[in-house]
Amino acid sequence: MTEFVPPVAVGIDGTPSGLEALALGSALAVLTGAPLVLGAVYGYRGSAEYVWPPKATAEDWLREAQHQLGDLIPWSTRLVYSSSPARGLTMLARQEDARMLVIGSSHRGHLGRVLLGSTGRNVVHGAPCAVAVAPHDWRTQPPDVPVTFGVGVADSAESRDALALAGSLAAAAHAPLKLLTVARCPSAADPLFAAVGTSDERWCRDAQQMARAAVEDVRPEVEPEITVLEGDPVDCLVDASHGFDMLVVGSRRYGPVRSALLGGVSAALIERARCPVIIVPRGVHPDAFEGSSIEEAAHA
Repeated sequence: MTEFVPPVAVGIDGTPSGLEALALGSALAVLTGAPLVLGAVYGYRGSAEYVWPPKATAEDWLREAQHQLGDLIPWSTRLVYSSSPARGLTMLARQEDARMLVIGSSHRGHLGRVLLGSTGRNVVHGAPCAVAVAPHDWRTQPPDVPVTFGVGVADSAESRDALALAGSLAAAAHAPLKLLTVARCPSAADPLFAAVGTSDERWCRDAQQMARAAVEDVRPEVEPEITVLEGDPVDCLVDASHGFDMLVVGSRRYGPVRSALLGGVSAALIERARCPVIIVPRGVHPDAFEGSSIEEAAHA
């Protein structure tokens, strides 16, 4: 009996952003050793007599996506009839027990930047698995270009879930992993320090210790380089995203378990990041992937 391998699901919608999602999904499928499931949603606008897009159009979208794939990755296609694209894609992820759902960005944003439209936001809020968002105009790197993974970590279980996934992806890609934690460090003269009996130096040192504790708790497959940034969490992570090929963050601390809900930091980050962003649901501890090398992923 063949062991079930949770697939990477990709939302295909006949737009360039859908093909960008396909490129990112293909790379992630190679890294995780997972098959691809290409999903297209149809019938969400119109009346009982007429729907748009019709099933035939959604089938055309999937055929176009198939032409972009080589023989390296096993794939299958699914047509989903639903009242909205977001509902259809989250239903697809549940039905397929997907490891990850990959979507594209709105093309209203700048090149190279992640920007979610209303469909993307609804997908993230309802997805039962990690959600990866491909920036506008994203493409895979050539095999000889080194890649770097980043993960944002705070003192939360959600951050540890993100660290576990980021570590497994970096290990599969034989790539470095940079762990970022952000400390809102006031000036040394701030009366806050006197009120709580600490100092600015200790304030930031505590953030470093928290990051090390997260690493000890999760024990990711790749030993991360830990960096403590000072300032606004969103601004710091956005600036750092310029140097990453993938940035992984956890979902917010409330809401249903195993739902990738956007919190204040992740919601703002996903609108401004300069690299693909993966949002990891709370309550998920990814197992180690036995994926292939980044050289193969670059040709996916």
